[in-house]
Amino acid sequence: MGRLVQSVGSTQNHQLRDWLAKLKDVFYGAEDVLDEFDFQASRRSQQGSSTLKVCQSFLSCNPVKIGHKIKEIRERLDAIAADRQYIPFPLIESHVDVRHVIPKERETDSFFQASDVIGREKDKENIITFLTQPGDDNVSVIPIVGIRGLGKTTLSKMVYNDERVYRHFDLKMWVCVSDDFDVVRLIKEIIYSATHEDCAKLKADEIPRRLQAILAGENFLLVLDDVWNEKPMKWTELKDLLVNGVNGNKIIVSTRNKTVAEIMGTVSPHFIQLQGLSPEDSLLLFKKCAFKDGKGEDFPNLNKIAEDIVGKCKGIPLALRTLGSLLFANTYEDEWFKMHDLMHDLAMSVAKIDCAVIKSRNQIVDESVRHFSIIVSDFNHQKAPEVLDNRSKMVRSVILEGFDVSFINTCIPKFKHIRLLYINRTAIEVLPKSVGTLIHLRYLDLSHNYFLKKLPESICQLQKLETFRLLACLRLKKLPRNIRRMSSLRYVEIRTEERIKYLKRLEKVLIDGCIKLNLKMEFQGEDKDNLCLGVRQFIIRNLPSLVDLPQLILQGSANTLQCIMIKNCFNLVELPEWLQNLTSLQTLEILDCPRLSCLPEGMQRLTVLRQLKIQGCPALSESCRRNQSKIAHVQEVHLDE
Repeated sequence: MGRLVQSVGSTQNHQLRDWLAKLKDVFYGAEDVLDEFDFQASRRSQQGSSTLKVCQSFLSCNPVKIGHKIKEIRERLDAIAADRQYIPFPLIESHVDVRHVIPKERETDSFFQASDVIGREKDKENIITFLTQPGDDNVSVIPIVGIRGLGKTTLSKMVYNDERVYRHFDLKMWVCVSDDFDVVRLIKEIIYSATHEDCAKLKADEIPRRLQAILAGENFLLVLDDVWNEKPMKWTELKDLLVNGVNGNKIIVSTRNKTVAEIMGTVSPHFIQLQGLSPEDSLLLFKKCAFKDGKGEDFPNLNKIAEDIVGKCKGIPLALRTLGSLLFANTYEDEWFKMHDLMHDLAMSVAKIDCAVIKSRNQIVDESVRHFSIIVSDFNHQKAPEVLDNRSKMVRSVILEGFDVSFINTCIPKFKHIRLLYINRTAIEVLPKSVGTLIHLRYLDLSHNYFLKKLPESICQLQKLETFRLLACLRLKKLPRNIRRMSSLRYVEIRTEERIKYLKRLEKVLIDGCIKLNLKMEFQGEDKDNLCLGVRQFIIRNLPSLVDLPQLILQGSANTLQCIMIKNCFNLVELPEWLQNLTSLQTLEILDCPRLSCLPEGMQRLTVLRQLKIQGCPALSESCRRNQSKIAHVQEVHLDE
């Protein structure tokens, strides 16, 4: 009987999995249609058409094609909906209004256990300094940004419950926001946090007035935890109700989304950009969760294994706590390299549904696979594996490494719907024009193609492309003429800097290992008044020929640039005087540049500079010690001993 039940359960699982796979497949198709429409609309808008004309033009040019695709998607959805009745597990429709329901796992409160926290004291002190300093604004907002599990909520609690904060503010309020930024709900939550009043009996127009009455004349701190809202108008609507005529009110916003921080923050969204814990703090936290005494000193072999496990967690407190708790009070070594196996097996079980590594031309893979890594093996390099021939419309990402030119030229036109393309270490000299047909592409990596000389102009049609990597393409001389059309580009790793001024939405620049490259790049004529870039992070490393910093990039990003790191630039003798114009700069790191001897005049103008790190630059360190007044305003200074 047990085997029979197991068999039936397995069949039911398979039916449900198959039904969900069909549903996912049709949504992929719908996404493709929307992407294609957006692509065509963008092309016409660049030609000066109004939105209405764009839509009319696109639909009039492709009514049969678009109409057919939409009809097909609707028919497939109807068929899938009809099949739902045959699924053995009941899928119940709910008519509950879920907009005002916060998922239990996201709900937070201000309760705090100080002994639970390791490695966040520095971030805590930075925030408290900001909160307790006098302010000229009625309401100032500081965002805490970071991925899930880094401890944004925990850090907010540390600050919220600190005695100095308690004494500084007349009123403190904590609200968990979550997905739904419903202004009326949030007003009620703020009122309840401040007074424990239930607003159920208040009329709609009385609720905002009640909030303003509570806040009137009070110096307050408000924490908005786990915010996802990307609509500025909603935030403005709430913020206007928080203005109470008293300066110095502060709001902490925790979010995973940098866009949210940019919308809500009155200080830089990178002011508190949470990073993973240090290796030392990570190990302390893991041991605290894994051993009864919090140290594990009686188990030296387990401590060695712990270091390996901690290294896999990348400093993420949630991962460290979870894995440590799973091993709590378990002192069997075999149960611990198993934890490694479990992590590996979990990753593989999740990945195998959608991902496959192709090692032979006739390899069979599951129909649901959409992400392929193709390894040079026994099949003809001029032909794609059979599995790709049969599902070219389904493929979402392809990784190719070490293939010959004819294989690349054959493959690229096949994958019209891919989002990621990775082509490394080939002998290709000119990328095929057909790359311009990959209109859905978000990520393109052409690094380490040492013979690549030219990119086709058609690549500029990739208006969805966000990441473009060209590291170690040693023979590539220039970028395409119309690169400015790649309006979604956010991250570029590249060897040449020609035409970078057209990348207006570029946020990070990393230049590494270019032996002959110098970056003078001065302003030209019209650039001085018109150039406005948005670079936030600028990193240069291993540039032995560098004698100048690129004015075009840095001063062109004066209003956004927050971090500069310069490392291993042995011929850099001085920093430019215009460095003082980078008034948004928060972090400046200069490492192993021994010929630098002094900072430029006017460093005092960098009023938001919070961290200055100088290592491997003995003359520069000594100069800073002699001229402390230049950097007296910097909160954190690290100099050579």
